[in-house]
This record gives sequence, C-alpha cells and structure tokens, in this order.
Amino acid sequence: MKRFTTLFTLLISSLLLIGCGGGSSNNSHDPQLRAVHLSPDAPAVDVSIEGDVALENVNYRQASGFLFVDEGNNNVKILVADTSTAVIDETLNLQEDMKYTVLAVNTVANIEPIVIADDIDQPTNGFAAITVVHGAPSAPPVDVYVSAPEDDFSSLTPTLEDVPFKANSGELEVPAGDYRVRVTLADDNAVIYDSGTLSLESGVEYVAIAAESSGGLSPIGLTILTDQDATPFVNVDDARARLRVVHASADAPEVDISVDGSEVLSDVPFGTGSDYLEIIGDTYNIDVAAAANSASVINADLQFDPQMDYTIAAVNSLNNIEPIVLTDDNYPPAAGNVKVRLIHAAPSAGLVDIYITAPGADINSMSPTISNFEFKDNSDYLEVPAGDYQVRITLSTTKTVAIDTGTLSLSDGQIRTAFAVDPVPGSTDFGVILLADLN
Repeated sequence: MKRFTTLFTLLISSLLLIGCGGGSSNNSHDPQLRAVHLSPDAPAVDVSIEGDVALENVNYRQASGFLFVDEGNNNVKILVADTSTAVIDETLNLQEDMKYTVLAVNTVANIEPIVIADDIDQPTNGFAAITVVHGAPSAPPVDVYVSAPEDDFSSLTPTLEDVPFKANSGELEVPAGDYRVRVTLADDNAVIYDSGTLSLESGVEYVAIAAESSGGLSPIGLTILTDQDATPFVNVDDARARLRVVHASADAPEVDISVDGSEVLSDVPFGTGSDYLEIIGDTYNIDVAAAANSASVINADLQFDPQMDYTIAAVNSLNNIEPIVLTDDNYPPAAGNVKVRLIHAAPSAGLVDIYITAPGADINSMSPTISNFEFKDNSDYLEVPAGDYQVRITLSTTKTVAIDTGTLSLSDGQIRTAFAVDPVPGSTDFGVILLADLN
C-alpha cells in the first residue's frame, strides 16, 4: 500500500525563492507566509510581497514553503506569470508568532484568496495537526470521513458534514499514525474520493485541501501542505483502481473469483462480465476457481495502478485457461462519438478478419476493418461517430461469417468492449460478450 510519506516529491524546484520582501530579518518571531495555486483554469502565477517577487511560475496545485515577512501590513499580489497583471491584490495585516497560508482559489474569472492564520505552536508530542479545506469550486458541499485505513466505510459517520466550497475545519489535533480520507457529496454514501493510507507524523502541521482533479476516478484530489521545508506540499490523488472480470472460456464451468483470498464474485457462468469492483491500487492475488470444487484454474499476482480501470478475462479452453489483463480507457470520446474495442477470445477460430460496417452492408466488396486478428489480440479503442453498426467476423482472407452481431445502436458518449468467444460444448455457433464500459 502506498504511504503518504513515500508519495512526497520535491516539486519545489519549480518554485524559485527569490526574496521575502520588506527586508525581513528572519527573526523566529516574524510572521511567516506561504502561497498555494488552487485555481483550476488559471495559468502559472507569480507571487509578490510588498512589490518584490517572492515566487515565480507556480503551477496549479503547487505551493511554496513558509517565507519570513515583516510584521504589519504586507501587500500580496498573485500575478499571471511573467506579467504585471494581478489576479489577486490584497493587503494583509500579519502578526508576529503567526503563520499565514494564502490559497488562490476558484476559477480564474472569479479567483479569490482564502487566508488561513495559525500560531507557531507545534502540536502536542505524539500528535499531528490537520486543517481540512474545501477548495474545489465545481464540487457541491461534501462530507469528509477520516478513519483508520482498514475501517469499513459502511460503518462510518462523517467526521465533517456538509462542508461548502471555501470552508475549512479549523485546526484539529489527532494522534500521529495512519489514516484514510474518504469524501462523498453531502448526504450521499457514494465515495467520490479515497486517499488510501496517509501517514501523519508527530509534530507536523498539515493542511489538506480538496482540489479539482482531471481524469482518473475522482473529480477531486487532495493537495496536502506541511510545515516542513523539505516537503512543503504533495498532491494525493484518488488511490482507487477499478477491476472487472469476464468469464470467456467456453468449456469452463461456473467460477468463483477471489482477490487476496476474499471471494468477490461467485458462480460466474460463461459469457458473463462483472461490474467494476473498486480496490486500492496495489498488487493483488487474483484467484479463479471452479465453483463446484474450488479447484483453482487461474492464480496470479497482478499489479493495479491507482486511477486506472482494468478488465481481466479468463480465456482459452479449460485445459489451457489463462488470464488476459486489459487496461481500460474510459475517458469519454469526443462529442458525438463512441469508442469500441474488440478482443479475440475464440481460440478455435484462428486468424480472423473483422468488418465494422453500416447495418446490412455487403462485405464482399469491402476490405476488413481489421485483418489477420489473432487469438488474444485486442483492437485498442476505435473511435467512430455514434449511430448504428454491424460487426461481422470472418475466417481470415475469406468472406465466411463466423460471428454476426446484427445491428448495434451506439449512442453519443458510449464505450463498449466486445469479446469474440468459442461455441459452448455441443454447439457450433461462435458468440460475442458485449460489455458496457461507459454509459
């Protein structure tokens, strides 16, 4: 399991600490100030304090460490990088023995500062301090669950409820140790963000900010600030991966499927694909066993990366059954399009050609869409306009149709995966397993 401490990367190299403004003497009682870029559609920014550039070229979800500044009024500007255009221009009255965090939040058209003030006292020995901030402008109010890493989510109650954009929890002291943060929309039980295991160190002060994130399983990620010079911030995106399984071995019996020894699916018949199962990205043992006698037919240790979708298909005849592991791309197609992926999981068919056509089109005068497709090949994703299609699979270099899907009506935004499979015992008809990946 990946830990928070091992996720730290020294991105501060892109933040050039040029000066601290006002000629501060860096007395240990002087105010301290740091800045965070959390405007999702804003370009890189510079930060000036009292007219002196303190930080340059700060990108989205990057932060500085603390800078010492003079006590009293300090003009802080957030500028579009390499320009004099200020998107935030605020004068802050900064007090000694205090630390200030300036968050530039909201969309660039509505960019605004959130200022979090904290004294310089360290957490009690054996404890960490954490402040949680809702900094994702597109996200409605959320509930935040902070728990031990292995706690069953269904048994939890929210640590923070109905937190609106720009709100923060105030500083909370918690025992140092391992935690897990899960976020749902307010009054909903569907997890939209899962941090996996985070390790909070004794004596460290953290600010955990929900920020907008593109791609992956979650619309948000955590940008976590620390008061440590070497590791001022880290971005912790959703730790989950998704996994589904497909029984595509025509002569194999019903199977049970276990992940790390825990059964997740039982009595799965041939021709069935599961829904996606959520797991924390890591290495897992996947066991496929005959449901009737628990004899394993597939047992493999497989790596699943966070924010990725995977399909594991049990293919080939029972005597030679094996897994195919596919990485799924469920990023939506362009507007008006669909994505289709084809998998050759019919070992007795040998080489085949594939025709993707309008319904009823005469393939005799056509070239194949995909030629010489081998067992276990996959086509990757073909993006085509939404509409009606017919997929026909022929023996290679012939027009003899072995599989005909008939008319497939595909709507804007849909993603589909199709497995061509062998006939079941006693039949001569090849088949198709069609999975609805998205929409």
